[in-house]
Amino acid sequence: MLALHTVPGVLARRLAGLALLVSLGACGPEATPAPSDPAAAKLDSAMTAALRALEIPGAALTVVRDSVVTFRKAYGAADLASGRSVTDSTPFVIGSTSKPLTAMLVLRLVAAGRLALDTPIVRYVPDVRFADPRASQITLRHLLTNRSGMVAGFSGPAFERPYEQDSEALDRLVREAATRPLLFAPGAGYTYSNRGWALAGYVAQRVEGVSVEELMDREVFGPLGMTGSTLRFWERDLAQGYHEGRTTRNLPGPASLTRRYGPAGMMASTNRDVGILLSTLLRQGRTESGEPWLPAELVAEMFRPQAEAESELGGPTRYGLGWEIDSTFGSLTIKKAGSVVTLVSFWVLLPEMRTGFGLLFNREDYRVVPLVANLVRVLGGGELQPFPETGPNPPFTAPTAAPIARPTVEAWTGRYDTRSGDLSIGWRGDTLVTRYEGMPAVLVPADDSSAILVDDVLTHAGRRLSFRPRRGVLTLWVDDDSVGVRVGPNRP
Repeated sequence: MLALHTVPGVLARRLAGLALLVSLGACGPEATPAPSDPAAAKLDSAMTAALRALEIPGAALTVVRDSVVTFRKAYGAADLASGRSVTDSTPFVIGSTSKPLTAMLVLRLVAAGRLALDTPIVRYVPDVRFADPRASQITLRHLLTNRSGMVAGFSGPAFERPYEQDSEALDRLVREAATRPLLFAPGAGYTYSNRGWALAGYVAQRVEGVSVEELMDREVFGPLGMTGSTLRFWERDLAQGYHEGRTTRNLPGPASLTRRYGPAGMMASTNRDVGILLSTLLRQGRTESGEPWLPAELVAEMFRPQAEAESELGGPTRYGLGWEIDSTFGSLTIKKAGSVVTLVSFWVLLPEMRTGFGLLFNREDYRVVPLVANLVRVLGGGELQPFPETGPNPPFTAPTAAPIARPTVEAWTGRYDTRSGDLSIGWRGDTLVTRYEGMPAVLVPADDSSAILVDDVLTHAGRRLSFRPRRGVLTLWVDDDSVGVRVGPNRP
């Protein structure tokens, strides 16, 4: 039996409600009825109002109550140019909601006795040479709770979808990450690390001797009947992603995709499959037919708060094995968001309500967050609230370039390793240019250490990119956020 730890205070009482779901959800097989949620009309109205207000091209919602899908609907366009509609089988790359799936893969191997959460990973990958001697103490639990000390980072030309789909991509990433010093001793801090999650998938791959893509099929997607899900994102006709533009409302833009970071954020899934997964979790690891897929105590361990963290939606939270655990919506909330810049997912489990729901979008827009609170309110029996008015987009006027000497600006050019992939800065004639989050943009020098980004993307235009030397390298900042480091010349 897995030894679980004590959770203090209110969360302990709320997690007791989760334990109740073990007994309720493990009673045996149950047929999945057609969606028939008593709040169906309100759920549909909430989605329609939010999508209309923000003009998001496409989305999907699945709701699960008492381990049964009670509402499932797709909205809008998967591709505006072709007119292809979003359906329940349209694949979206789900971004960082891949992390809980990677955690489930690891826990499947833990249940089989193939891996242990608290064994140093060097036992499983002895040929990976870590430059920092403290890395010899990293465990899978450290990786799955972002407490390994590995740098956050997200490198590679991730917006160039055909790039790095070969079978050695993950191995190259792990060996590159191993050369970097840790930010802190394992277990001594918290940093959300895509490299750490990639390493967790790599450990599973090495122990089992097959690719992590095959492992996800074998251990997760196949047993659960998630037939529309895959880690081979390049094999699927994905929903087209979009940026919100100023002059063009929805600008088609590439998602940030690379096989190097597959376990951290590159899984593709569908509205149908999200419902299957959330139902399984609310049944505490049992399939629809009642078969055990993941031991209930390991599901509980995945949902146990194990690290203080900062929520992706802002504010403090606690992190389990791939999940945020807090009281965001007034009661115990287990949630995870994911984005590959233009494709977005968000999953919420509300154990006290024995309810969960999943959202998929093909445009990232954090103004949609009130929709999530509205869905929770409706599912709890409350009244639907009007979606907030968004108003017109603020005007933007491109700045005039400051008279900065060419050699100063020349020093900014090169390739930067950033959290969103490679960013290259170079010249087009006398104009400084880049591709920011996969979209072409101009950089207008503002002073001797920064430039203003100019393009038609609402969330891009006007952002200040600063170039600051740190410890012998040039670091890249966007507004007040450190996002990357210069690693070499422009990629040819």
